[in-house]
Amino acid sequence: MSAPSITESDLRQAVRSRLLADATKSGGRLFEELGIEGGEARVDLALVDTQLSAFELKSDLDSFARMHNQIHAYNRVFDRVTLVTGPVYSEVSLALMPTWWGVWSAARRTNGTLGLRVLRKPKANPVQDRLSMAMLLWRAECIETLASHRGKLPPKRATKFELQEMLARELSVRTLREAVTSFLRKRQVGLLPPISLASDGSSDAVAFALNCLA
Repeated sequence: MSAPSITESDLRQAVRSRLLADATKSGGRLFEELGIEGGEARVDLALVDTQLSAFELKSDLDSFARMHNQIHAYNRVFDRVTLVTGPVYSEVSLALMPTWWGVWSAARRTNGTLGLRVLRKPKANPVQDRLSMAMLLWRAECIETLASHRGKLPPKRATKFELQEMLARELSVRTLREAVTSFLRKRQVGLLPPISLASDGSSDAVAFALNCLA
């Protein structure tokens, strides 16, 4: 009798356990369902230490229908990206995903638990978009970063998106990465920022509640 299909819940549990162990070693933070680019896309798991690493899960029951848009969004934000699949998609993923993406394959052990095997290690993202990276920051974090960089506070009436645009224009990818990873690691569960509405009417506090799990 064949082993039961590997579900998204199975994959999430196995990958979460592995990444939490990695986060403990590196002093990083693990985020689940992290919204990027103002919530236009959402990554299953993100490990944040000195870099931004994304992990997308594709179970045996999933399809690749939305993957095209997801690939482009993840490519703009993350330093490294890894696709984790069940056995149904593991081999084909090596051909379908960008060559710098990592690929992990999950297989069910005889005791029912999942084992994770690295088919391809992720490489450094060759091209990142600074604005997409800056959009991970809350308004107060943008202000603090700009003030540190400029030596003075940015305009008080600037919207969060305008502040993010300033960061993208003025900071290098390396400097912006340092700011983003530092702030993400310092965010505390249960501690919400003051509510400040973005141009689309959403708030940082709502984004926190939806995005940040450790």
